[in-house]
Amino acid sequence: MQKIDLNDVKVIKIKAKNFHGRIKICHSEITYLEYGDQDINVGTAWNSDHTSVSIDIDYEKGDFLSKFFSFSKMFHEVPINLYIGDQVNDITLDLSSADIETDLDSTNLYNLAIKTRSGDVDIIGSNQTKTLKSLRVDTGSGDVSIDLNNSEMDELILKGASGDFEIHNVNISYGDFSMASGDVLVQNSKIVNLKLSVASGDVLIKNSIVKVANFKSASGDISVDSLDRDFYCIVNTASGDINLIVQGREKIYLEAPIHRYSSSIRSNVDLVQSSDSSTMPKKRVLKINVMSGDISIKGVDLHEKIIEEVEKEESKDISKGDEFLTIEEKKILSLLKEGKISRSFAIELLKELGYSEELAEKFLKDRGE
Repeated sequence: MQKIDLNDVKVIKIKAKNFHGRIKICHSEITYLEYGDQDINVGTAWNSDHTSVSIDIDYEKGDFLSKFFSFSKMFHEVPINLYIGDQVNDITLDLSSADIETDLDSTNLYNLAIKTRSGDVDIIGSNQTKTLKSLRVDTGSGDVSIDLNNSEMDELILKGASGDFEIHNVNISYGDFSMASGDVLVQNSKIVNLKLSVASGDVLIKNSIVKVANFKSASGDISVDSLDRDFYCIVNTASGDINLIVQGREKIYLEAPIHRYSSSIRSNVDLVQSSDSSTMPKKRVLKINVMSGDISIKGVDLHEKIIEEVEKEESKDISKGDEFLTIEEKKILSLLKEGKISRSFAIELLKELGYSEELAEKFLKDRGE
């Protein structure tokens, strides 16, 4: 393996092109770069005090097609290991094609930025990763897996054109996840402010708490457990079901232009609807714009064992109860019980909501009407 001494460096920038890299980054007593190929060209540019270095790695060999059309992954693969000491706090990778494995345990990185046109990215950390403030990953094609073992960060920025995101055990102040195609899984995490945009794919936020959220989806389902008690959430989707679990059973302020015959809202907590944003409060606010799909909102009283309670509630058969009725269904039942409308008129109203006469009869019968 060829070796470059980087022992005094605090900032490392690596740019690699015309080959597929297998890159590993991990902590070490000293800082150095090693690579296992003599056919690549490596150039270094240092600042005046040798605390910052830019490393250009290029593979000039190969046929015309591999270089011109960036087919290098099929022709040449280079292993590269970057060992970083305690003084390194900033790393930037700009790669044409690479699979990247990063172990942040015991490192003192403040910022890590990775950009690659293709390849998978796997980043792990531990609760010893105390200093990381910003993590950015931009990949054209490939899966991204991040597990930081509950390390705290200011921001996590993820961008992908094709591939899945899996995010585990992160505590972040701000998250911005954007992808054109693929699924997103966030698990066992805490996010104060989350912006998430998916053109095609499902979003599952599981065993996690989000306080402020802005979800955009062109096609795919969104499932979240759970929104913080004082949440503020915006959901825009053209097609897909929305399932939200919310801490607390207090009323929720709802702004939702529901499209009749294509969408419905079911909730076990009171929903206060408003079309005027200026009158909305600053917490327990849900703004939804769904062209096609159903919306389910479940308020739960969460104590120490949040997940156990959620799973118990989800295991119950509530299909015949009143927990998950739309606002319109609840209103019809209320008017009928108060004697303000007749049973036949209640059936006609249910038919306006899309019920057949048989299903409308069954709906009222199941509820003692």
